[in-house]
Amino acid sequence: MTPVALDGGLLRPLDAPDCAPLAQALAAIDPWARLGYGAPALERYLRRDDPALARWVIERNGTIAGLLARRSPWLRGPYIELFAVLPGFQGNGLGGAAMNWAARHAAEIAPNLWACVSDFNAPARAFYARHGFAEIVGLDGLVQPGIGEILLRRRLQQ
Repeated sequence: MTPVALDGGLLRPLDAPDCAPLAQALAAIDPWARLGYGAPALERYLRRDDPALARWVIERNGTIAGLLARRSPWLRGPYIELFAVLPGFQGNGLGGAAMNWAARHAAEIAPNLWACVSDFNAPARAFYARHGFAEIVGLDGLVQPGIGEILLRRRLQQ
């Protein structure tokens, strides 16, 4: 994986020194905070060897601004397994640029791009809708009892 210039930032492969600070940042914000994911569990996820999971750091001006983790292969298209733009970097198009890159890359190999969002996460649901994702099905209690997840699909090829 080589770094990719984004409008307003950079997408680069996750490096080992990125894992602990990213895990700390993610554990402090929703949906991970509300779902009970602590920093140690998130750090294990970021560090584990998984050849089907590509992880990129989103940067702005040399500072970590977020993360994009994509699983492929998945159901007739890659799956955005974890996507986050940290609060200080939201609202300036960086997340949209990263998602558009992910969609362009996925369209080269598959007809769909998939994601999942917690039902309580209204800002994420709105973000995904703005970027062409449709809510496909609710998955009650998938991660936590009493909390639903929603499977999303962005059709890339008709």
